[in-house]
Amino acid sequence: MKLIATAVAAFFSMAAISGAAEVEWKLGSSVGPQDDGTLMLQKLADRVLEKSDGRFEIEVVPVETLGFKNVDSLRVLKQGVIEAMWLAPYYLTRDEPLMGVFAPHGMFVDPEDNLKVVDVQYEIGKEILAEKWEIVQIARAPFASLRDLIMMSKEPVNTIEGLKKLKVRQFTKEGLQAFNALGISTQMVPSSELYLALQTGVVDAAVYGPTYGKSQSIYEVTCCFSYLSAFSMAYPFSVAVSKNVWEGLPADLQKILAEESEALWQESVEGWKVSAAEKEAYEWLTTEGKMKKLDPFPEADRKAVQDELIKVWKSTCEQLGEKAVGYCNRIEAALAK
Repeated sequence: MKLIATAVAAFFSMAAISGAAEVEWKLGSSVGPQDDGTLMLQKLADRVLEKSDGRFEIEVVPVETLGFKNVDSLRVLKQGVIEAMWLAPYYLTRDEPLMGVFAPHGMFVDPEDNLKVVDVQYEIGKEILAEKWEIVQIARAPFASLRDLIMMSKEPVNTIEGLKKLKVRQFTKEGLQAFNALGISTQMVPSSELYLALQTGVVDAAVYGPTYGKSQSIYEVTCCFSYLSAFSMAYPFSVAVSKNVWEGLPADLQKILAEESEALWQESVEGWKVSAAEKEAYEWLTTEGKMKKLDPFPEADRKAVQDELIKVWKSTCEQLGEKAVGYCNRIEAALAK
């Protein structure tokens, strides 16, 4: 009997190790395999697997590895290519223009302004996705590590006048429009193509986060960096699922996924408040990465960028119509508190 019991225990142990799960999902990432966002999603998947005792297994898949682009995020979700998707609003505006109503990266002078608007922006994103796409916004994306936006360049530059002599990369439409309005030659380049663009001279400088400058090896093709503005971690980055897929997931597994995502979000916010990720990245970039940290962009230059971004933001809301203006007003009201 003892031998039988041991054999049965071994069988179930091997079954658990083999990865046989009750539910298996693919969770799409809109950024590359080594991007901080993808790595954090993998951390979420690992915690869900553990909390569910192996019942709920999530495979994190950058959608670019499936032949899609980040702007296809809503389509791969609605078409059932994957069960869940990490959604970044600025990648969604082609298919859902209303996802362009949020305060853009670089608009905040004080990073703490993010905390004033994060809740209302999340609620707005939830409303848009539910009403127009039948997509359930399960929880905030499980990271809030980005606090700073820096300019990484192939030659020392930390003024708007200096940027006017270079070709600059932005990663959002609003940033592109604001920089062009300031007389800076700017284009959008996806993160997956940025290294090569800098290496070959397609661009000479790039707006980026310091953690990405390390993880994406941008330090290898640039020499210097300078603080530009605050990153908008208050964007409603979220983990989302089509309504029918979500309703088909057992309630206890729904709870685990939502709770673990929210827990990771809260943990990362605490790190964000003390600039934990940035401090580590700056230290690494200036030592191991052998980069030079320049003085920040002058306050007047940073304010000029902010002013242009506010103009772009309000103009975008007006062009999108009455509902978008209402969303913008809700965000402005939260920011004013």
